[in-house]
Amino acid sequence: MRSSNCARTLVASVLLAFAVAAPAPAWAVDSDAQAFFAQGRQLRGENRCAEAILAFRRALDLYPQGLGALRNIAECEEELGQFASARNSWWSLRRAALQSNEPKYEGWEVDAESAYKRLESKVARMTVHLRGEGKEKAELSIDGKPLDPRLLGVEIERDAGPHQLTLTYGGAVPVVRQLELATGAREVITLDIPRPTAAPPPEKPRKPREGEEDRGGSNGMRIAGIAALSVGGVGAVGTVISVILRSSALSEIQEACPDYQRCPTSLEGAESRGRTASTLVNVFGAVAIAGIGAGVPLFILGSRQKSAVSRSDAFSPQLQIGVAPTGGGLAAQLGGRF
Repeated sequence: MRSSNCARTLVASVLLAFAVAAPAPAWAVDSDAQAFFAQGRQLRGENRCAEAILAFRRALDLYPQGLGALRNIAECEEELGQFASARNSWWSLRRAALQSNEPKYEGWEVDAESAYKRLESKVARMTVHLRGEGKEKAELSIDGKPLDPRLLGVEIERDAGPHQLTLTYGGAVPVVRQLELATGAREVITLDIPRPTAAPPPEKPRKPREGEEDRGGSNGMRIAGIAALSVGGVGAVGTVISVILRSSALSEIQEACPDYQRCPTSLEGAESRGRTASTLVNVFGAVAIAGIGAGVPLFILGSRQKSAVSRSDAFSPQLQIGVAPTGGGLAAQLGGRF
């Protein structure tokens, strides 16, 4: 008695396990497929074919034997002008109808083949060629979907409307081509694979042409010479003025105190001016000698080089230094033309 109860318990457990593990019954799947099919029919009746196609595809995925969903997909695609897609769906329906044993699908293969042929003249076609180095590694996508490399150079069917071709070849930026296909058009597209760009060679410093180095050097020497002459000229003017001031102070002292003994205190100012003037004579004299001594050779040498490079570019600067009397004494004048 106890053994029979154990046997019944074991059988019940096995049946329960099979019930849990078993897939959903066919009637449940068929029911969902019918629901999506009915939804697609309703949307198509409302002229919403794009949405109806999605519902029919769900019904077909759940129940591939239901060829009515596939036929509705083909008819909707044809209504939307998607002739390449419709032609493909009609051909799939022809194959499925030939394999089906359902009496209700009898003759559907004939209708599908007729529609397939009828749409042939409306389908847009394109042929894509690649040109350039590295075609073996290049990859082409049409509307985001990779194209089988074996279809390069082969005429393929596509729906009319805009399409985007994207070519990746290993470069930083892919080649993108926008294309508008008209109904029944045949387009041949050639995409060029860009050549790899090499880094430009470093720019070599330009060698100065004959005479340019001399011209630059001569200009620098002349400018330096003019600057030195200017300083020397200022020193010379200062020297002349200082000599005049010293002489004036000395004359005043000699008139008031000829023997330089017991000189009045009023001559202290003249004596101070004389000493200061003597110091300035030495300073300005040294500046004049250094400036003129360095400026003259530099100016002469630079002018000779300039003349040797180009007579047409001859440069003849003039430097003028002078001392002119004014109401309050003497004034130095320094001028030049460069």
